[in-house]
Amino acid sequence: MRASVVIIDWRRPELTRRCLSSLAEQSETESVDLVLVVNEADDAQVAAYRREFPAVVVVPLTTNTGFAGGVQAGVEASTGDVVVLLNNDAVAGPDFLARGLRTLTEAGRGTAAVAARVELEGAFVPAGTSGGAEAHVLTARDGRRWARSDTRGAVRLLNGEGVAVDAWGNGFDRGWLEPVASDPGWPEPLFGFSGGACFVRRDALDQVGGFDTSLFMYYEDLDVSWRLRLAGWDVVAEPLAVAVHRHAGSSSSGSALIKYQSMRNRVAVVLRNGSAGMVLRVLVRAAARAALDLAPLGPSHLTRGQWARLAGQLPRLVSTALAHRRRDGATRADRLRVERCCLAR
Repeated sequence: MRASVVIIDWRRPELTRRCLSSLAEQSETESVDLVLVVNEADDAQVAAYRREFPAVVVVPLTTNTGFAGGVQAGVEASTGDVVVLLNNDAVAGPDFLARGLRTLTEAGRGTAAVAARVELEGAFVPAGTSGGAEAHVLTARDGRRWARSDTRGAVRLLNGEGVAVDAWGNGFDRGWLEPVASDPGWPEPLFGFSGGACFVRRDALDQVGGFDTSLFMYYEDLDVSWRLRLAGWDVVAEPLAVAVHRHAGSSSSGSALIKYQSMRNRVAVVLRNGSAGMVLRVLVRAAARAALDLAPLGPSHLTRGQWARLAGQLPRLVSTALAHRRRDGATRADRLRVERCCLAR
């Protein structure tokens, strides 16, 4: 089973070099080829990549196609039976490739993908106890807040081990900010893989139509995972295939763009993949959120301009989703099966 690792770069050459270096020796041992997609490619930077990493296939793109477009371009330029995705702001553990590929092989033909374990770079303490400035505080889903620290007692935290989705269409990293040494004991089956670190069979990816480039960034991995599950494929995790991620190394965490893309793509992905009941829930909740923001009652999630933009896009999102649903061929029973099986409670 031959694999191709696809990495997407956008104006962060120092992180991309670090990522490629972490894979260089592993790729030779595992007979894996490396594909680097450069969004908004600069001729000088592309030449530098080709000079420093002659074994890497460099795919320059003239525009910024986002993560989804970059991945799809990388997949099309690759030749492996397995597509391995790794964020350019992550570093692969010493046996990352070997463990992930072995798990995918041993899992059998019914498994489309393996989600790797992603740990956050550095160590953390509860916010307010670091004894110093807390410019970069991360918040868990239960409200706990963590600050990076080099003080004694700081712990390593998970970025995630695959992705989960709840009944409201919210996608999130499974295990986000759980201590690395703990056993979370997740009750639900793993819903899908994170595009930040995963191993995906090419034939499964081709079967469901690959990545939706219109999503640009965020929720694109959840969308593919959802389509794989609707088609009857399984997704499993390999906690020993470890990558270490510099959180928000390639984008600004919590920015207006991220909030808008997350809201827009959550609606788009649920419209395409969810049951009628789930679609209705998500649309009603989005409308309620818009009403609160426009009132405004409390802190706004999106600006008036962003809500106007999303409202203008909604008719096209609906028509595109309906066309995809007809083409994907999933039945009502398929959609309910996936939601009953795998949605986070």
